[in-house]
Amino acid sequence: MRRRRGLLVASIAIAVVTGGCASPATAESGTSDSPTVAWRAIRNPMLTDARHVVKDQAVVSVAHRWHAVFSFADRAGRWRIGLRASPDLAHWSRVTTMPHDPEVAGEASPDVERAPDGRYVVAYQSFASDRAGARPKLYFRTTRDFVRFSAPRRLAPELFAAPDERLIDPAVVWAPAGLLLGFKRGVDQQQFELARSTSGTLRGPWELLGAPDISVRGDTVENYQFLHLGGRWQLLATSNNGNQPVRFDLAGDAAIAAGWLHWGPARALAVPQEAWNRGAGLTGTDFEHANCAYLVAGRRVAGWYYLTYSDAPEKRTFHGEGHAVVAIARSRDLEHWAVPPH
Repeated sequence: MRRRRGLLVASIAIAVVTGGCASPATAESGTSDSPTVAWRAIRNPMLTDARHVVKDQAVVSVAHRWHAVFSFADRAGRWRIGLRASPDLAHWSRVTTMPHDPEVAGEASPDVERAPDGRYVVAYQSFASDRAGARPKLYFRTTRDFVRFSAPRRLAPELFAAPDERLIDPAVVWAPAGLLLGFKRGVDQQQFELARSTSGTLRGPWELLGAPDISVRGDTVENYQFLHLGGRWQLLATSNNGNQPVRFDLAGDAAIAAGWLHWGPARALAVPQEAWNRGAGLTGTDFEHANCAYLVAGRRVAGWYYLTYSDAPEKRTFHGEGHAVVAIARSRDLEHWAVPPH
């Protein structure tokens, strides 16, 4: 979830990618622990609501069902964590919401990671301020079924604890170097920060590792997802400048906490822009395309990578967020992306 700023950058012209993908079957079988994906039945936008913003989505599988967890905001600016479930990514349940924490004004920007004990960790930010008027801070809850959730707890409360410090977009990863936390700090000057739990648990204490050596178009990145693909640790994120999806390979030693501060060059994801999103101009300022990218289940599913992302044809409504919706694309190689046939 970004703070809206005027960005003097050119929108990236993205061509529709059609090559490199085999003709899909009507439905594909998932892996042994994944639901199916009815690719030919999916219609973009995949997740939408006429009266709400839908963005910042994470999509995971539990007990042969897909679960989408996302930022959900009405026209009055009330932000909640929305929940929907599906057997195949094409047919979705009605929206419910994670129980609201009365100590904060709202919740947004969820990341979902599975803990070693099998629980799912939903890390998120308060939005836009807590009841004392402070800027957003980081929180987490745990769940096994996305129906029942633990009570909310502050995440890394000892880091940048001053009320005027703004912390957003948390993402955790159980890495060879221990339990790590990525997040974005700041308002006008923003920075990607990394921390490590010295106890190896979500309760910390947390020590600050510093700012990873990542820069895209002279700015930082946001909306993080840590991935382990093909034997390599990677980071999927969104450029702060232009709101475009980018991917990085870990360049440091994964077994050493400081190694996670060193990353390879950014590789952009060229996701086709569809006719239903007629936005034009500057991405992140005039419209949104492929914002808040998230790799479904964090891995291949039946030979495909499925990428969900947020589009909005304008940035005027919903308090400057635009009427955001969630779409999906898929790829065999993380390079060539295709959208559903509809």
